[in-house]
Amino acid sequence: MTLTTARFGDMEIDGAKLLGFADGLPGLEEYKSFAVLNFEDSYPIMWLQSAEEPRISLPVIDPFTINPDYAFDLSDEDVRELSLESVSDVQVLAVLVIPEKMEDMTANYAAPVIVNARTGSAKQVILGGDAHSARTPVFLDVAKFLRGGRADADSVAKN
Repeated sequence: MTLTTARFGDMEIDGAKLLGFADGLPGLEEYKSFAVLNFEDSYPIMWLQSAEEPRISLPVIDPFTINPDYAFDLSDEDVRELSLESVSDVQVLAVLVIPEKMEDMTANYAAPVIVNARTGSAKQVILGGDAHSARTPVFLDVAKFLRGGRADADSVAKN
């Protein structure tokens, strides 16, 4: 199928890989169908692109790629709603905020997007408690991933 995007132009994608959000995303409830666009030149940042509105494209990241210590529990209700049968069904995405000053990039670790990779059903889950922030700084983690090693403020500033 052809996916029309404002940011990337028209793209051919496998329609079977579209994600279905039964309730949409918070603030974007009217949009139910999204594709995850992954480009080599922006990885580990990917794009959650609406299949219904070309102007809606959210930067996302797999939080485990840059922070293997990230962890949370899903409620039984979320597991049932997404028809999750095993851990291998689960793909997790965190929505990013990428301001003009890249060093201020944050990820919403308090409300990850949970995808059933087997069925394509998806939901943004708001986690209870205060273990995670909706504005978790991630610039250094992304820089570390891209460098394949250590990243601190001084090493990032020098390059």
